[in-house]
Amino acid sequence: MPVEQISAPYGEKGEVADDACFSASASAPGKVILLGEHAVIYGEAAISAAIDMRTRVSASVVGREFTVDGHPLNPYRHTYIKRAVDTLWRDDPVRFITESGVPSASGTGSSAALTVATVAALLKLKGEYSVENVAQKSFEVEYGAQGGASPNDTSVSTHGSGILITGNPKRWVRHGFTEPLWVPRINNREWHVFHLDMPDLTLVVGNSGVKSKTPIQVAKIRRFFEKSGFARDLVVEVGNIVERGLKVLADGDYPALGKLMNRNHEILHTLGVNCPELQSLVDAARSCPGTYGAKITGAGGGGSMLALTENPDEVAAEIAKAGGVPYIIKLSKKGVALE
Repeated sequence: MPVEQISAPYGEKGEVADDACFSASASAPGKVILLGEHAVIYGEAAISAAIDMRTRVSASVVGREFTVDGHPLNPYRHTYIKRAVDTLWRDDPVRFITESGVPSASGTGSSAALTVATVAALLKLKGEYSVENVAQKSFEVEYGAQGGASPNDTSVSTHGSGILITGNPKRWVRHGFTEPLWVPRINNREWHVFHLDMPDLTLVVGNSGVKSKTPIQVAKIRRFFEKSGFARDLVVEVGNIVERGLKVLADGDYPALGKLMNRNHEILHTLGVNCPELQSLVDAARSCPGTYGAKITGAGGGGSMLALTENPDEVAAEIAKAGGVPYIIKLSKKGVALE
């Protein structure tokens, strides 16, 4: 749906201002995490990239009640949209229409894509749209909806391409990361988000069909992290893996990247976010000639795995035989966009 411009916008209290609109549409991509899941919550780094799956949201100021795809806005069914409304909107009811191209609860950033697209559309309606504002507000929305999160998913969905995200920016200065895209902040914590050039990787995502609930997995690792020095050591090792990953990506050394992915997967397994269905897909992908590495992508506990391979069709077929739903994906430079 195209943005319908009018001469005056809705403001915070219903008054009109410049550059407003009664309706706006936006889209945002899903993501994969190559290296660094969960550790980024504790100040370590992660490498993520946008993918060529997108979610679209249109928002129109019409009607007598808030609706989503023809249904009344429900805080349980429409958690992220409801949180975005509560965070950003103080005016007349909005009708939302969504079109999801990112599989739900799959570890490929479906909630982030929905959040970013929704926030972008609402900010456009308010006359407050900017990419940096979308990134910060989307993080606040997802953090509130999940009861805690890092800004990784919403940042890569906003920016597109690839990102390096860290809570310890000094460590990465020697690698040339000095100018962040933005610095999301919440509850006296902050993360620095940097652009990262990504090669043209062809990846295979395998959806296990087991719904992945990010808050549950985050809470599980938090309990382990707080009680166990071993868990804290594993989180530090993930940070070291990410640092090595930067070099092998820059060198185009895919066998080395695959080995790092495999080790990252082992750590996630030890931290407790693997499941039998995911492991069977990882094993199936690794059994194929030309597969460099395979790992959980996202929160784990279900959702999806990710394989780096020279033979995506063969890997996809083996994932399907193992009971998964495969997607051959490419990385995308396109982040959030008004439509």
